[in-house]
Amino acid sequence: MSSNTLRRRKVGIANSRWTTYAVAGAATSLAGLATAEAEIHYSGPVNFQFKGTLGHAFPLDNGASLFFNHNDLGGGSGGAELAISSDALFAGPHSYSNEAFFVSRLQSHVNVSQQPLGHSCFMFSSTYGSSTVTYCFGGIIGLGPNGYFAERGRGFIGFEFSTGAGRQYGWVRVKTSGEDENNFIVLDYAWADPGEQIQTGQKKSQVNTQAVTKTGSLGLLATGATGLTAWRQQRGAGIP
Repeated sequence: MSSNTLRRRKVGIANSRWTTYAVAGAATSLAGLATAEAEIHYSGPVNFQFKGTLGHAFPLDNGASLFFNHNDLGGGSGGAELAISSDALFAGPHSYSNEAFFVSRLQSHVNVSQQPLGHSCFMFSSTYGSSTVTYCFGGIIGLGPNGYFAERGRGFIGFEFSTGAGRQYGWVRVKTSGEDENNFIVLDYAWADPGEQIQTGQKKSQVNTQAVTKTGSLGLLATGATGLTAWRQQRGAGIP
């Protein structure tokens, strides 16, 4: 067998292997990107103001919604109840079935799933057109001396809910006017897919920048020019 024949065979094997690795790498990379994009759902800026007597629902997954109902109690005082139209819990220090459950004012970068979660149930019926919806309010802002949003400022409310696919966690960022009216603005909110964790203020999934390893470089190259650029940047940074 001539040396030219051997060289041609070696080149052919290398090319076929390259094609196999490239296709597999591209599929893996694209699948990983799709999974990351689906983990956190962010509302974008909302800036919905609650003042006087007003109720409003904000959509979540699979028909669930986060519902706020603010009441003007007269005499310059007011308060609000929170509910989710499915099995729901809110972040707070305690849970009593026959007492008000005051939701906690959380700071940013707090893991919602690691907070004490509970609720108390106060039934409320609201009429929308020809239908009446009954909510079990699980959390309260104001309406008592033990609230955690008594002062003016911003804070996060953590919540947990389920639509049948598993427990899901989320947060709402609110700006409160403080006692006694307890008016507030819902600035934005977000929630995670079942089984995923979320921190207060988190708007998208955290991407592991070290996910591309030595064996994953072919996958980056398989994605085309973008992958090639990323691979070259890694090489320049000393990452094999």
